[in-house]
Amino acid sequence: MKIVFTHNIPEEYYIDFVKDMEVIRPEEPLTCFTHGEAKEAVKDADILICIADYVCNEELISHGKNLKIIGNMGSGYNNVDTACAERNGIKVLNAPRSVVSATAEMTIALMMGICRGVVQYDRELRRDKKLTRQLFFHRDIVLYGKKLGIIGFGRIGQAVAKRAAALGMEILCYDPFPVSKETLEKFGACSVDLEELLKTADVVMLHIPYTEKTHHFIDEEKIGMMKESAYLINAARGSIVKEEALVQALKEHKIKGAALDVHEFEPNISEEVAGLPNIVITPHCCTNVAEVRVEMLHELLNGLTELLKGGTPYNVVC
Repeated sequence: MKIVFTHNIPEEYYIDFVKDMEVIRPEEPLTCFTHGEAKEAVKDADILICIADYVCNEELISHGKNLKIIGNMGSGYNNVDTACAERNGIKVLNAPRSVVSATAEMTIALMMGICRGVVQYDRELRRDKKLTRQLFFHRDIVLYGKKLGIIGFGRIGQAVAKRAAALGMEILCYDPFPVSKETLEKFGACSVDLEELLKTADVVMLHIPYTEKTHHFIDEEKIGMMKESAYLINAARGSIVKEEALVQALKEHKIKGAALDVHEFEPNISEEVAGLPNIVITPHCCTNVAEVRVEMLHELLNGLTELLKGGTPYNVVC
């Protein structure tokens, strides 16, 4: 059996899972296959493991005549053409659980960074090299007692709610699927409709998957519903937010600020976004911690092992 990794990752992280397999990967450490190299590598492969957001489109999948399984090392899998995989009888796996704590922590960090001015203070102090304070400073907010509106109340949304509740925030949530009374009680959350959440939350967070239906889910209309004093946090997928609308709203102070770990035009960041003073940006790095990445890989390979044994692992997405 032949397995292809799109990236060269240290062998010790996966060798125990693939002892009886022929492993194909890029030769240089921490590099990845070009798309042409990947197409050549999958020609007679049984399994393809995509690392990060490596694009696994129909063109690539169609070259894998023997492909039976595609594993995507992440919670999201919009980089994989699942429709094509399904048509060809290929199972697709992801790693949805191992990302939860790291993503929730980073989302809270983003909220702290923008709402308490951590990043702005750092920028100013490095620039001025002098401590300055104002007696009544209206840029930032205290999070205790404020309303956090979480759009998407799955694993990550719930993990964020748990951490935010510990900060003394009031948790509102909206999810297109019904949230059970038990879940709401467990996380101290109140389920509301989307309009109420947008109109009342002091901080709006996005934790929904990216699909055709959620493309530009947050646009001019929805930003227009938010309070002028509110903040928007996105650590889900960049294209869920219409960047043009967000930039305009921040320029015109229609909302107070934003923090983004994901960006509509990744890997590039526009000059407009980079130049805004009331935004915090990070490079899609919620899980960019070695221990988390190893856990993600092991979650994926554990599912792969179970699938090869004839089981039905929880992380099969199609």
